[in-house]
Amino acid sequence: MEKISAVLLMSLIAVTLSAGQKKSDEVSDYQSKSFSVQKGGLLDVDVEPGSVTIEPWSKDEVFIEAEGIDERHPDRLVMEQSGNSVSVRYRDSRHRVNHLEFTIRVPLKYNVTIQTSGGSVKQKEMLTGDFHVETKGGSIKVDHIIGNVDAKSGGGSIKSVKIEGDATMRTGGGSVETGATTGILRVSTGGGSISMHNAGGKVDASTGGGSIKLVNAGAWVDLSTGGGSIDMEEITGLVNASTGGGSIKCELTPGTSGNSSIRTGGGEIELSLPENAKVTVEATINLGHGWGRSHKKYSIRSDFKAEKYEQEKGGDIYAVYKLNGGGPTITLETSESDIEILKMPSH
Repeated sequence: MEKISAVLLMSLIAVTLSAGQKKSDEVSDYQSKSFSVQKGGLLDVDVEPGSVTIEPWSKDEVFIEAEGIDERHPDRLVMEQSGNSVSVRYRDSRHRVNHLEFTIRVPLKYNVTIQTSGGSVKQKEMLTGDFHVETKGGSIKVDHIIGNVDAKSGGGSIKSVKIEGDATMRTGGGSVETGATTGILRVSTGGGSISMHNAGGKVDASTGGGSIKLVNAGAWVDLSTGGGSIDMEEITGLVNASTGGGSIKCELTPGTSGNSSIRTGGGEIELSLPENAKVTVEATINLGHGWGRSHKKYSIRSDFKAEKYEQEKGGDIYAVYKLNGGGPTITLETSESDIEILKMPSH
């Protein structure tokens, strides 16, 4: 009986040790560290790979949590402080992107630089400071930055809600979506779509072939796509828009100086202008400039009276409209598609 009890006791100890060892293994891929800092410092993150989340808080402290690190080599994670700057370095030869997560809390006013070879990057709540991020292939999400933003992804999507400063968004092929921006906005993607709202400064956006949508811009606008459509609403100032073959729709309140240009290789153009706008519109439809000539009849239609409307037999269609005596020139050009020049509805 005593022998049986001893065996049971040993078995119970073994099970307990095994459970304890399993629990230890489960938490061994986690590390954390805290640094006392002052506002206005710099967080520099360089990890390979890993997803990174930045969360501002009211403490004068940088608190780092790392999950999914290689438990066999915990020393590969280096977290250190130099003056008012904190750096995070990590290299993982296994490249387990989905298992590596860095959650970092920083003061409400702090600059951030992030570089990761693979994984998403998120910035939550409101952070005052410059925000620079580069990921080789993950997505990027920015909630609210008071400062300049430079975001680059090898192919993931980029989205921002509010940026009070200049913003540069670049991705190799993902989509880009921006909310309110107050400074210069630069966006480029290798082929994804672009959607921008409430741009207070200049806008420069290009895509290799996706569509572009811009709503409410109050300065100079330059948009280009290799073949997608372009849709602009509530635009004030100057416009330079071009697409290799998509349609273009623009609702424009032109400025008092400077010329605008809207061109497409083959889509329809629709331009809406205020009835009291003082501009000169020159519109051209190129016809019969290649093989497979269409027999469809195209036209330039307008709510405004034409100063000139001409077409030689089988030739291009050209029209000029001088609204309220004329002013800065808006050039419209397409090939074998219609052009419409409309009066903007009164609000």
